Amino acid sequence: MNLLADARSIAEDLTDLRHRLHRYPEVGLSLPRTQEAVLEGLDGLGLEVTTGASCSSVVAVLRGEARSTRTGHRPTVLLRADMDALPVEEDVDLPYRSQVDGHMHACGHDLHTTMLVGAARQLADHRSALPGDVVFMFQPGEEGYDGARHMIDEGVLDAAGRRPDAAYALHVLS
Repeated sequence: MNLLADARSIAEDLTDLRHRLHRYPEVGLSLPRTQEAVLEGLDGLGLEVTTGASCSSVVAVLRGEARSTRTGHRPTVLLRADMDALPVEEDVDLPYRSQVDGHMHACGHDLHTTMLVGAARQLADHRSALPGDVVFMFQPGEEGYDGARHMIDEGVLDAAGRRPDAAYALHVLS
């Protein structure tokens, strides 16, 4: 297993995804274009995928195939990324700059979303080594729209059949 080589093999696809998300930012809880891109990125990975009813969220569960720990415990880990953009005009000249007037990914959420798709792809390829489950939480409405509450109300914390033992998210800095 060479995770770095595996990551390099999908880097171009992930860069394309990030640029597509950056070009077409969406604000708030309704992110249909972003949701579609995430679903395309997860397609074929053998995940249990659900979408939100009250917002454009995506939840995907990866079932690990390795034997559980000595105690029989199968840990569940939740990995979260935010997907929404900000109501800000982009003032840079990049080939993938925002095509939506007054909206841009000024906060790195396009990168967060792309990294979580990449993590799902990497972990799905190595599910035989995982002794537990992973919940991938793609959250809209992080920037003032209470997206996490919508997802919690819709059951993200129980998506794997049990509550997560740990949850992780990250934020990039420029």
